[in-house]
Amino acid sequence: MRTYFQKIKIPLILILISVILMIFSGVANYFNFYNSGPFNICLFGAIIFAGLFFVAIFIILYIYFHDYVFTIKSSSTIKGKIKTILRNICIFIFALVISLTTLLGVMLSYYYTRPAPSFESPPFVYLNTWTAIPSGDQIEKHHKSNTELLYYNNSFWMVYQNSKWHLEDKNGELVVAWSPNALEGTWITVAKIKAPGYDVRDPLLTVINDTMFLYFLPNFEFDPEPEVTYWCKSKDGIRWTIPRLVTINVSYSDDSWGTEWQWCFGRTEPITNDNKTWYVMASGKKAMIRAQTILLKTNDGIYWEEVSVVHDALYYEHYQGSEACIEFLPNGELISTIRIASMSSWTGYIFGTPHAGTSIAKSYDNLTKWSYGADFQTRLDGARLFTINNRTFAVGRNHLGPGLVGNHLGRKRTAVYEVKPNRLIHLFDLPSNGDTAYTGVCVVNGIVYVSYYTNPIQHDLPWIIGLAFFSESEIRIAAFSAVGLLYYANTKGGLIG
Repeated sequence: MRTYFQKIKIPLILILISVILMIFSGVANYFNFYNSGPFNICLFGAIIFAGLFFVAIFIILYIYFHDYVFTIKSSSTIKGKIKTILRNICIFIFALVISLTTLLGVMLSYYYTRPAPSFESPPFVYLNTWTAIPSGDQIEKHHKSNTELLYYNNSFWMVYQNSKWHLEDKNGELVVAWSPNALEGTWITVAKIKAPGYDVRDPLLTVINDTMFLYFLPNFEFDPEPEVTYWCKSKDGIRWTIPRLVTINVSYSDDSWGTEWQWCFGRTEPITNDNKTWYVMASGKKAMIRAQTILLKTNDGIYWEEVSVVHDALYYEHYQGSEACIEFLPNGELISTIRIASMSSWTGYIFGTPHAGTSIAKSYDNLTKWSYGADFQTRLDGARLFTINNRTFAVGRNHLGPGLVGNHLGRKRTAVYEVKPNRLIHLFDLPSNGDTAYTGVCVVNGIVYVSYYTNPIQHDLPWIIGLAFFSESEIRIAAFSAVGLLYYANTKGGLIG
């Protein structure tokens, strides 16, 4: 055994170095020391740790299996040589599998135990946050996500997804909850909406002609890719009609019109500024060919018609926009944020791309034409826009890194931004981590209420870890001063452009 330890002395030193490195990375992350952006200590620490740890464990296992477990006598015959080669190949594969499994277990343990950095409340805003809907003890329903928030008839209404994880869950459901004040412990479940045989997600709740309308996206794929929108309605929020398919009247390049249904509503519920016409964004493929995001209108919440094309993925399919948000401007036009997976051929689905970002569109000529800006500091996933004193703000996902925007191993937060026609201004993060965002917003009596979901905030999980491995999540409410938000935004350059 002494001989064995002499043989693995270098791998043991590598393991010691990797452990010290990860402790240092964890401390740096906790104190926000070079822990964000494309190149940082957390990124390089994780890469070097994974490499050193994997190599060390592999060498240790290979030597052990080769010298002490699967030993055979050397032979100069062809049969003996073949047997030796096959043995070494089997040992190599066996050691490789165990090493990778061990590395995964160690990395998961590290990320789960890594403490989250502190979240500081910015000045002026008087930020308070609390748990509105806890994850609960039932593992089949411990993933609370996809929030929507509405203030109606002097009370708060919330819709959220109740499932086992972020990915497809055919047993998932949408829960409608009511509260008199949105505080912790006051939320009462009043309805549940299911679609037997498929996943339901992405709820939008609004009031059209004194009737509550709920729109949502059914999903048929393991890695969610909804293609259609459903709707149902209620007079009291408790009894809902059977969900039905949304159909849309769209225009084509030859000036003809047709009815289509493979369109997904965006992240803003239908909104109005005159209580006569309501508007919403939808993304899909016109005539099953052209990927577009379009503006729709309705007078009754049921029959929808295209107003204009907002975003056209002319060159790259992944340039298609999704989760589009809209908000009225003082002149009656609209401003929109649209998340873009990539604005080039560099898709970066797993490890991110520098060309992912947020398209900012602003309408003119009575909502029929659009001008554009782009921001690459984040891809504004699961967002919602709102207005304070004729200025537009957003609450959505902040891609901190490490790595490029969209990196599955990246750290993410739910964050507040100011939206300008040509850029986003990051204001502050809300207590959140891992799989997070998908917000709802209400402004009531000078207080901004934000609903969002997140993995437990005592952790700091990478997005994919919180999505697939530790999928427990809760719904939180953040409340802060609308006036204070304006003051704080001014200190961040919000008065400029």
